[in-house]
Amino acid sequence: MTADLTRRGFLAGAGATGLLWLPGAAPAGARRSARLAAASTAGTTLEGTIVADRDGRYARLVPGPPAPLAVREELATAAPGREAARRGLASIVHLTDVHVIDAQGTARVEFLDRYADEPTAFIPFSSAHRPQETLTGHVAAAMIEQVNRIARGPVTGRTFDCAVSTGDNIDNQQVNELTWFLSLLNGGRLAVNSGAGDRYEGVQDTDDLTYDDHYWHPDDDARGDAYKRPPFNFPAYPGLLEAAIAPFESPGLDVPWYSVYGNHDGLVQGNMPATGPVDEYSRGPLKVVNLPAQLSPGAVQRAFEQQDPAVFAALFTGPARPVTPDDARRFADVHEWIETHLDPPTGSGPGPRGHGLDEDNLDAGTLYFTFPIAPGVLGIALDSVNHGGYANGSIGAGQLAWLEARLQEVSSRYVDAGGRTVTTDSDDQLVVLFSHHNLLTMDNPFPDPFRPDEARAQADEVRALVQRYPNVVAWVNGHSHVNRVIPQGTFWEISTAAHVDWPQQARLVELADNGDGTLSIFGTIIDHAAPARAPDEVPAAGPDRVLGLASISREVAWNEPQRKGYALGEPHDFNVELLLPAPFDLATLGGGRAADPVPAGPPGGVLPATGGRPAAAIVLGGAAVAGSLALRRRVCAPRQS
Repeated sequence: MTADLTRRGFLAGAGATGLLWLPGAAPAGARRSARLAAASTAGTTLEGTIVADRDGRYARLVPGPPAPLAVREELATAAPGREAARRGLASIVHLTDVHVIDAQGTARVEFLDRYADEPTAFIPFSSAHRPQETLTGHVAAAMIEQVNRIARGPVTGRTFDCAVSTGDNIDNQQVNELTWFLSLLNGGRLAVNSGAGDRYEGVQDTDDLTYDDHYWHPDDDARGDAYKRPPFNFPAYPGLLEAAIAPFESPGLDVPWYSVYGNHDGLVQGNMPATGPVDEYSRGPLKVVNLPAQLSPGAVQRAFEQQDPAVFAALFTGPARPVTPDDARRFADVHEWIETHLDPPTGSGPGPRGHGLDEDNLDAGTLYFTFPIAPGVLGIALDSVNHGGYANGSIGAGQLAWLEARLQEVSSRYVDAGGRTVTTDSDDQLVVLFSHHNLLTMDNPFPDPFRPDEARAQADEVRALVQRYPNVVAWVNGHSHVNRVIPQGTFWEISTAAHVDWPQQARLVELADNGDGTLSIFGTIIDHAAPARAPDEVPAAGPDRVLGLASISREVAWNEPQRKGYALGEPHDFNVELLLPAPFDLATLGGGRAADPVPAGPPGGVLPATGGRPAAAIVLGGAAVAGSLALRRRVCAPRQS
């Protein structure tokens, strides 16, 4: 799967052999599965993908062939016949970077986005505006519908134990965004709308005084804009903004879900601590539409780098338009974040109450917690946000000590800081860590204003601690908006792409005991439930409108000029089986549902290793995967659990 995936690129060379050559070297130890003993691949990218119909703009999205499964053996060898003995231990839905956006928010700085365009791009501004951002609620609802349809892990057939949303659940720290996010995941009626209840007041409307052709204006307007002109050739969607702010119903997740904190959840624009003047401005009657005369793009970039609140506040003194004020646009501090999780607007859905956060978190002002995933499998949610500022993260010394204490409680053996093996009376559990930031972006030393004397641990220190506890088998995270899987010595780091940007995907994570001293972690990518091909016009009000709007969002996101072409990841980052040694006798885990075997099927196998080819990886082509998985579906009825 290449960075810019088109139907032509995916199918090129996929002939009778079913083999496809793709650019990019596979990691040493990665092999490609020729067969997959699966309970059901329905609704996942193992069944089918979404691809562009051509290389140029404006491309339409269409159904594509199945994506291959990469067997990753960097940490352990995959033994033949493991499928017959495999049993599912846990099944997790990973959502991340949902970014529910108040696209009319007055504290947004969309006017900075143009400075991220080529050829002179100020990279920090590249997410200041997205043409599809009015539809983030519909994308979330479409993903929830897809998760509910799938209902169980595609490989083990185990009913989902839980879902975890690993931060940047909202976009700009606003209370209204938080209530929308909770209503989406818990289920209920909502409108992603602020200010005036009957009209959209933002940069994409056709207001005569502030019309700006740097933005895509979905309504057909004779003035045009940079998106509609070549080379981008965006279509018009008359009525899209009106449909985007209209009330709709979210089905809500059918499984318990947990909420992890991200930098956009706790910082203005994901970068700066909220201040009183900016909070007051966010609720007020003006929306800035351009830089003030005294600020250059370079000065703003330096202000972000140096965390200068004066310059950030000065952003909101530029030319402005009048809008309807809205107190719900105020910024949610840590305590309001926790309180709203404990008492959400439409109830707690499938629970648990607080979605991992409880009164102890409220009293202490902390956002990290543990939660049971399945019998013998513990989830640990970390707060990797640096509350002092910057988009990247780190972990405070107090939280790091808390993490180590929790790991010792579920480890019968570990290695201490001096390199000595320690044995305990603790009962072993497998541990999956969850955080917003990945280890590549955990490099923020900025002091936490709530704990100014506390040291901040960055990636190397945190990784070294986790590696001393072999019961930690996976670390699941987001932040970079990219599908990426990295072996970290004793555990696998699994990062998933965002909802807000192309490819708008989530990942299903399954833990399975192979019965041979190894553990497999399956990561399967899913697209949301909206059709691949976007409708040619805004759907009429009715049951299919949400999916139609989500489909438009995905297609617009693919065509977005600042799209990250590498967000899909390489094949070894996409659908994966990740092998590692079992840290203890896994037969001691489970009981009941957890110990049920994977449905029986023909024995699986793998293609030969590629011989370490430096420039290419052999992957299974669409036709071969489809045939193999169709066979599995015929003989492997989904397990009831």
